Amino acid sequence: MNTQERASQRTQYCQYGPQGDVRASYAHLPGQGFWTWLTGKGLPLSSERLAQVPNENSERFLIAHLLFTWAVMIALVLLGQFVLQGSLPLAASVALVVVGWVLMVNRLRSMQATFHYLTHGAVLKNKTRARHYARLFLTTPLLYQDWDTYSQSHVREHHNINVLCGDKDPDQQFILQQGFYPGMPESLFWWRAFCTPFRPLYLLRQWRATGLDNLVRPRLPEIAFRLVFWGLLLSGLWAVDGLLAFALMYGIPRAVLFEHSMWLQLFTEHLWFYRRDPQRDDKAHYGRLTWGRFQGRRPPQSGVFAHAAWLAKALFLDIPVRLYVYPQDLPNHDAHHRRPNVHYRHIANYRASVEHQPSVYGPYLEVWGFMAGLYLIRDHLCRGVTEPFTPHEPVSTTTATGPAHLADTQGA
Repeated sequence: MNTQERASQRTQYCQYGPQGDVRASYAHLPGQGFWTWLTGKGLPLSSERLAQVPNENSERFLIAHLLFTWAVMIALVLLGQFVLQGSLPLAASVALVVVGWVLMVNRLRSMQATFHYLTHGAVLKNKTRARHYARLFLTTPLLYQDWDTYSQSHVREHHNINVLCGDKDPDQQFILQQGFYPGMPESLFWWRAFCTPFRPLYLLRQWRATGLDNLVRPRLPEIAFRLVFWGLLLSGLWAVDGLLAFALMYGIPRAVLFEHSMWLQLFTEHLWFYRRDPQRDDKAHYGRLTWGRFQGRRPPQSGVFAHAAWLAKALFLDIPVRLYVYPQDLPNHDAHHRRPNVHYRHIANYRASVEHQPSVYGPYLEVWGFMAGLYLIRDHLCRGVTEPFTPHEPVSTTTATGPAHLADTQGA
């Protein structure tokens, strides 16, 4: 950790989007739980509650979450069945299907994120039970990687403090394979950032990987279970004439939109190809690679039209991003890398509670707004900005600084 970071005590921001404690500007609004969900930024916990959170897990909460997710997915397939009956005007049918797709992707992403936390031991401490839940209710219906494959590539490799955003990081290797590299032209950056997940070759490779993840890489008992599950499910849907509705409301979102959503999240997740400052130790370096990704802006002080515009942005910008790109815990992915044992249910409030405490990982970093995150990555890869969160680079307003943090000592 260098001298400037030792003199830092406050959260640091990039030059794009709002800066400062934006979440505090929502404090006077009713429904604080909703604003925590929408922005992704939590509220500080009491010291007693904060001491409990890192070790808290609940099987009941997991079951309730899974039941809710499955109920929503079944309801969306039934919605597809209703739409296919043709009793609605075309515009209404299209609108319902689009909304249904966003909600289906949200639930699929929630399943993936819950599985992710299970592999870290943050949901259930009993790994055997966690594996059973993952196989029965998450990875099999999601058509996702099995436990062992994911644990190796993500938990042991990507999360490794000496691997993240390095040449051996599987996620950075994936980014490199899509044609991203330091010094790339801006026009190429924007084209690939938005078009990569819709390229036929990209989708074919992802579908091939899905086939391998389900029918080749898992152990034979798990492959057999997946085949039985999908055989029974598709047979049941055929028996009730529900295959077309299932293809519309599950098949398309899983095959195309899920991959798009995962790409947008992954691409803005870390400071890819970051070169280490030799003055920083391992953990201080690790803390520079991930940031909080929040949505929102300060509410206006007065004015009907100003409030209407603010609400419109929340409705048409923030909610879609929160549902489609950064569901569940993902706005606080930086806190997860610092403390991977904290439950996704509590990660937002945990981060808000320790944000200003000393940490061996250095100060927390924040970006407000989805496009701000893309601009940050653009500056890093195309314009040579190596430290987007410090005053070393041009910023629109002064970045607050102070002593570095010494909390979050569990490590990555």
